[in-house]
Amino acid sequence: MDKFLAKIPAFSGFKIIYLVLYVILVVFINISILRFFSLAPIIFTYLGPISLFFPVFGILIMESIGLILVYQLWAKRVRFKEKYGALSYQRVFLAGFTGVSIILSIGAFNIASFLIWQDPSWTTSSFQIFVIPLTSLISPFDLLFYLLRYVFGIFFILLGILMVIRAVQIFGFDYMAVVYLYFPEESEIQNHEIYSLLRHPTYSAGILISLGGVLINQNIYSIIFWVIYYVGFYIHVHFVEEKELIQRFGDSYLDYRKKVPPFFVKPKNCFHFLKFVFTRK
Repeated sequence: MDKFLAKIPAFSGFKIIYLVLYVILVVFINISILRFFSLAPIIFTYLGPISLFFPVFGILIMESIGLILVYQLWAKRVRFKEKYGALSYQRVFLAGFTGVSIILSIGAFNIASFLIWQDPSWTTSSFQIFVIPLTSLISPFDLLFYLLRYVFGIFFILLGILMVIRAVQIFGFDYMAVVYLYFPEESEIQNHEIYSLLRHPTYSAGILISLGGVLINQNIYSIIFWVIYYVGFYIHVHFVEEKELIQRFGDSYLDYRKKVPPFFVKPKNCFHFLKFVFTRK
């Protein structure tokens, strides 16, 4: 954390609280916007079936904004380093923090949307097929699936949260905040075993948390939300982050990419993965 704060002197000391409050505000605004889009079909009923696309539009718009903001960290790197030198990261990091806050809160929204789908207006709507749990259509096994969806949903959410905690503990907040994208000469090679299981463990955590929301909700909207969420991560990783890594490491990274999956652990490595999450080893 000290290494991160050293690169943003404008937020030194007590001023760091402003950054925390800013992130909270961004998350609140994003969740509010997504909530509005998710309620749109029962607010604008006069639009008929067209209104059913509003929740999807909300996710697409906000995730696109989040990814564009995160992309600024990479797009402006050379120009900002030449212009601002030691203060280059401070000049751009707020855009990245805003984007990450939006993207992470979208993942959390796939859990919180459970409360929206319980709204009486939705449950009595002719469109309720889009928000009711699909397993409820199998009435003889409804109770069993009801229990299983919460058990597995909560498990994936906790697994994702633990992965984030482990990532911060092992790699440090400075690495998580991509400080060394701007100061590579100060970085150290990260050679932790987790990278032999996943190329992007932190992004995997966000995907797992959102997947937990799918398992809890089990409705058409939550599945579509997760697919959009996953595709957004894939686009950023494939066309932004890994493009830079290939330029830096060449064929060695291309070979590594062929062997190690980006977000989901291979079945044979599940034990080692869970050992990392639950024991930090």
